[in-house]
This record gives sequence, C-alpha cells and structure tokens, in this order.
Amino acid sequence: MRKFLLHFVLLLSYCLLLSITAKSQLQKIYLNPKAPGSGKQSSFVDSIRFIPLEVKDGISLGTYYNIQATEKYFLLVDYQNKRMLLYLKDGRFIKKISYKKLGNFYPVYHEQSNQVVFFGGNKNYSLTPKDEIKITLDWKNPRNKKYFKKYVVDLNDPSLSIKKDVPNERDIIKAYPFYKDYYIQGGINISPLYKDSLDHELKIYKNNRLVTSFFPYNHINETRFLYTEENAVPHKTDTSYIHFITRPYCDTIYKMINDSLFSAYQLVLPLENSLPASFFSNPFKNKTERENFNRNNGWMFHQVYSFYETPGFIYFMVGYLSNFDSYIYQKKTNVTYQIKNIKPDSSQYNLALLAGFNLIRKGDRFYKPQKAGDLVAFFEQNKNAVIPKELEDFLKSKPHSAAPVIVEFKFKN
Repeated sequence: MRKFLLHFVLLLSYCLLLSITAKSQLQKIYLNPKAPGSGKQSSFVDSIRFIPLEVKDGISLGTYYNIQATEKYFLLVDYQNKRMLLYLKDGRFIKKISYKKLGNFYPVYHEQSNQVVFFGGNKNYSLTPKDEIKITLDWKNPRNKKYFKKYVVDLNDPSLSIKKDVPNERDIIKAYPFYKDYYIQGGINISPLYKDSLDHELKIYKNNRLVTSFFPYNHINETRFLYTEENAVPHKTDTSYIHFITRPYCDTIYKMINDSLFSAYQLVLPLENSLPASFFSNPFKNKTERENFNRNNGWMFHQVYSFYETPGFIYFMVGYLSNFDSYIYQKKTNVTYQIKNIKPDSSQYNLALLAGFNLIRKGDRFYKPQKAGDLVAFFEQNKNAVIPKELEDFLKSKPHSAAPVIVEFKFKN
C-alpha cells in the first residue's frame, strides 16, 4: 500500500511539474512592422451575419463611434455628439441618451452590474495632479467624494435614464469590475508624495480589500514611468475568470486564471523597434525631454492593446511611442499579418472588418458597425451577388449611406 501511495505521489508531482513547465514556456510572436505578412480577409474571417439597425432621422454612423454588445442591447456611443444609441439585438431602436449636460464625461460599460457609468471630476473644483494623488492617498475619507461626480444608466431599469449616483472608494482609486465581485486596478503613476516607494502595476480587490498584487515598481522614482501615466490592461476572454494582461514597456503577454498569473506569449520585435537599455536606466530630466524622445522614436515599442485570442488566431494592437498598428498572428503557421495588408474580397462584400478601433468581442463573436452605403455600393457593382436574407428588406428601403449596420463574424478555426 505504501509503495502504491509513493508511486501515486511521484506521478502526481510529475504531472504538476509538466503543467508548470508548459505554463512557463513562452510562445513567441515574431513581428516586423516593416515586413509583415499579407493575405485575404476571407482566410481569417467567416460566419458573417448582418444586423441592420432601425433607421432614424439624425442618426448617422460617423468616425468617432464605439460599439458595446450587452446581453440585451447593442450600445453605440457617438463621442462627437455625446450621446448613446440603444438598439435591441434584433436591430430595433430603443432610445437615444444624450450626455452633453454632464460636461466632460465619457461612458464606460460595466458588464457585472449591467450599467453604463460616467465618473469624473466635479467642475466646481480645480484639482492639480498633486491634489488627485493626495485624495487617492486618503481615499477612505468620505469628504473626498465631493471632488467627484458620478452618473449611471442602469440597463436593467426600463426608464434607461441617466441618474446621479454617489462615488465610491473604487471609483476614486480607479478600480474597475474584473469578474464576480473582484475589482482590478492597473493605474501606474510616480510622485514624491508617496511615503512608501513600493507599489504594484496590477492590484486585485474584493470588498474594498486588496487580495493580491503583481509587478512591483518604485512608486516614487521608477525611471520608465517618470513624467507619464500608464496602465496595465486586462483583456477579456470567452471565460469570465480568464484574462490576458499586458503592461507598458513589456513585450510579454500574461494569462491570468482567477488570480493566478503566468507568462503566455512574448512579442519579438526588430532591434530598431525595441526600447534601448538606457530607457530603463537613464531617467528623463523633465516631461519635455520624454515627449521629444517619444516623437523622435515613434516606432519603438510601448504596449500591447486589444489582445483577443481565438483557437486559430490572435488579434492584437501594438502601441508604439507615437504610433499604432493592428495585427493578426496565425498559430498554425507562426506568421504575423498586418491588418492594413489584409485585403477584403468580394466573397465578404469588400468590407474591411478588421480595420479601425471600433471592433468589440463578446464570447466567440466579433461585432463592428458598418455604413449602409458600403453595402449598397457593393451590390450595385455586383449585380449577381446574392443578398443575405437579413439585408433584403433593409436595402429595399433605400437607407441613407451613413445608416448603421452591425456586422457579426467569427475568426476561422
């Protein structure tokens, strides 16, 4: 019996060792911004479905739009006109919500509470960056709430109206909903006002209590973060408790399962796009010197953004010091493709579905708003093309060219 138990323990230990070793092996994503791969969009995308949105006077799809898919609604945010447009998932128009009167506030959707939250400074007070740090250091003090304003639109409330709310401690320290009743904070800043030099780029809270933290740095004079504000960023997956984490000036993409973290991918860039060692050791003298460095080295790496993994591909955006570019990494071939070199083709109605910033993922589906005029032009030029059933009545109604249509699609497996 003892011999059996010994063998069982050894086998279990070996399996755990294999699991840990597998997690520690980084998958490298090679990226050369000057010579990335190119291909047809239909090699990456399929399962396209159209959801035409009900046409309303005064609603046109402009440049500065963002999309959010909730369980019940499509939420289009029109940043230029400071309004939100709510549609049911079948495209029926529900409501236009203007937030102009709130001032310089912008909506953020919180999935856990199913609320759109507006949070920012009280215009009756003029706070300096030092003031904001002092408030953060004393964030439990209820008197500090007067410096901020908060409004919410509860998407569970049939009125769908903007209502005033009371800022809480998580709002003040900028801790955002993570999963279940956990909150995550990824804000990074430097100041001599901090008494303790130790802080962490990523912190997780539950019930206003710090649960765990990752990536320590010097809160007072960390060289890479001087004269700037940065954020470690969580990226959702199909599973609520699994996230990817990306950090400023770090080429590693981490995977977080619950509150356990390990390295998953590493971005490998040419030397000319990589930050020199001096960036991490020689501090900038002032903000102007840092801004000049960014301008003069605009294609040096800053951070990975919008990281979406599917079974066959990874879609991600890279922020350089003063530029952005989007890419797709194909796992099977280990080839990285630049989005702007992926060409739409007639089999997908010549729609550039992967380009731009207004792309959102929910579950295994991606959603992007598209102008009706692009579809009208395609079918006028391709008379023999089969019109999808969901578009037949919509196109017959002759919608104006900027009427919004939601395109749903998947990445190929």
